[in-house]
Amino acid sequence: MPRLKLEYSIAALCTGALLLAIFAALVIWIRSDLRDEIHLKIIERDAAVLYPMALQQLADSSTSAPPGSTSSLTALLTSARQKGMLAVAVFDGDGNTVESVPSTLLFVELPTSDYLKLQGGAPISRYHPAFPLDQYFAGVSSAQPQTPVLEVLLPLPGPGSSKPQGFVRYYIDARPLSSELANIDVRIDRQTAVTLVVGAVLIAVVMTGAAFSVHRAQRIVAERNERLTRANFELTLASKASAVGQITSHLIHGLQGSVEGLHAVMAGRKADPSNPAWESAADYTERLQTMIRETVSLLSDASASATYELSGRELAETVRERNKVAAAEKGVELEVNDGFAANTDSHRGSLLCLIANNLVHNAILATEPGKKVYVSFVDASWAIVLTVRDEGSGIPESMQKHLFKPGRSGRPGGTGLGLAISQLLARQIGAEMVLLSTGAGGTTFRVTLPHKD
Repeated sequence: MPRLKLEYSIAALCTGALLLAIFAALVIWIRSDLRDEIHLKIIERDAAVLYPMALQQLADSSTSAPPGSTSSLTALLTSARQKGMLAVAVFDGDGNTVESVPSTLLFVELPTSDYLKLQGGAPISRYHPAFPLDQYFAGVSSAQPQTPVLEVLLPLPGPGSSKPQGFVRYYIDARPLSSELANIDVRIDRQTAVTLVVGAVLIAVVMTGAAFSVHRAQRIVAERNERLTRANFELTLASKASAVGQITSHLIHGLQGSVEGLHAVMAGRKADPSNPAWESAADYTERLQTMIRETVSLLSDASASATYELSGRELAETVRERNKVAAAEKGVELEVNDGFAANTDSHRGSLLCLIANNLVHNAILATEPGKKVYVSFVDASWAIVLTVRDEGSGIPESMQKHLFKPGRSGRPGGTGLGLAISQLLARQIGAEMVLLSTGAGGTTFRVTLPHKD
């Protein structure tokens, strides 16, 4: 599962990076297209301003000029006196140079490509961010820095004819225009950066939320699969336990008479001081007979649906009597509290005793001689709480994850069935058994049995 989560995290990170790259590419492309469009509109703005002015100057001079004369075109040269105007050149309808101002202007020609475009009646605007003055004006030092220049070419329509009667070209100082374009670029770059940052944050938030949702869905699916697996295991175990229970019931009933006869024989020689081994065997036989009687009683109550009341003190006393011999043989002190005065039904109480005996048995085996095992029965406001604590060395971490699964025992020779069966018995009576704590100072189990409504 951790590896799967890592793979999904890497996939989510790669997807987020790809989305961010696509988003950044789109924003930069839109920014470039928008910048070019704004630059074009601003560059064409001066042509739109100059065109009406040139037409007015041409109209004013045409009234005094003879027909077919180019003198009306020279009137446009007065525009050179305007602030920021570097040069003006006029051309006749065939593209030939008529005159230019100032006289230092070099190569006063109208390129064929511009002539053909101007025939369509549309003006031409060109922005030169680094215009080489020394190549277009005489007397300018080559060491002089280049300067921004705006070049504007306008067609001049003839009276009563669609064919232009001439053309005019302006060279304008574009330093103010360059500053304006630079300011616009700064604002566009700032807006682009803000858009990229906001977009990146939104993509990160969306991808984080999506990754969290995927991880949450995976966790839910994993938890449900685990519960389903556990439920299937418990059903299987319950089925096996039912079959084993039937076999055990017949076996216990069959052993009952034999063990009673054996106990009678052993009891007759129990007091023989010359044979201590026989006395020990008699004690084991008596314990075996007691366990068989209790098991038969429990099976009989369950089959006959018989119920009666058991107090918490009786439960505590039963656990104390059942395990005191084993504790004494191991050299472990068994401390069981006095229980409680309230009663519980015999079925649930008997199964709780079986669970307690199994936990106490494991605790005694895990505790070194000279140390203690503590057993507590407490009647809480809503449940009976059984606590078993030993002073052993604790349960290995490798065993804790599989503590209630059969076949996993931390004790040499153990079957690993005790805790699994106890867990199953606890769930059958609606109780919860958990490992409360474990470590070098000992292990504590707690069983919580809710009161019946």
